[in-house]
Amino acid sequence: MLYLLSLFAGIILAIQSPLSVNLGKKIHSPILSSLITYIIGSFEFIVLLLILQVNIPNLITTTFSHGFPWLIGGFMGAIYITSIIILFPKLGPIKAVIYPTLGQILSGILIDSFGLFKMPTSTMNLIKFIGVLLLIAGVIFSAYSPKKRTTTNQRNDLLYSVWAFIAGILSTLQGIFNANLGVELNNTIGSTFIAFLFGTVLLLIVVLITRQFTVPNLIVGLTSPIGWLAGTIGATFVLSITFLTPILGPGLTVSMTLIATMISSAIIEHFGFLRVVQNQITRQKIIGIIIFILGIIFIKIVG
Repeated sequence: MLYLLSLFAGIILAIQSPLSVNLGKKIHSPILSSLITYIIGSFEFIVLLLILQVNIPNLITTTFSHGFPWLIGGFMGAIYITSIIILFPKLGPIKAVIYPTLGQILSGILIDSFGLFKMPTSTMNLIKFIGVLLLIAGVIFSAYSPKKRTTTNQRNDLLYSVWAFIAGILSTLQGIFNANLGVELNNTIGSTFIAFLFGTVLLLIVVLITRQFTVPNLIVGLTSPIGWLAGTIGATFVLSITFLTPILGPGLTVSMTLIATMISSAIIEHFGFLRVVQNQITRQKIIGIIIFILGIIFIKIVG
């Protein structure tokens, strides 16, 4: 049952990205779309904390008492989500999953190897090294296209790919900071709420500075079923991971979630679901995805 829940979390994560992209198109701003999903997610966490009879003002005060660094997780999460929404239509569903995943896993290996951010040390071994090679091979197979592209398009693709890779690193750091905050607060749901809350603050500042904030568009987003579905999926995903990680372990939880996300993203792109530009999956992409998944298994499960 728990394994099914981790697969479910991966599937809904693949669904959230195109929903957020569609919302961004509807209100003419991907950043405002991120803000709306964060507002909705924060509201749902407030309701959950009230049901659990948690003193929210005290929770926020306690968070500040532990110092500013633990608040960074919320900012990183907001940057990651917004980046994926912006990059999703530019890279496509599969690449928008593969490149951030590569950033997540490689940065995770680096952090584990040196025991950074109070994480337990886990040295690199031959199996993990083989897994890294499989990841890189999977990216090459999945991303390579025989079609000739202009120099400008190639440069843009490279920039978008690097951006997605960095976003994946931020996602890894977000998880670490949020987990450490959860330990400090002794409340994992509370730490996740704090992450959503401060992510909301960051996105609000950004939309105000970039002048993308308009009350009519905010109302449209907050009253849109797409906005509520995307926000609810985001909150559900975070809660699922928070619940599963202590039970299944971070390696198995992340692996099964990512595998489900990659397969679901490939299906969405192949059939053009959720208004995604249809791009039939080729044999080469299938091989690339399989190799990439094997790399994840070698690093996160076998290694």
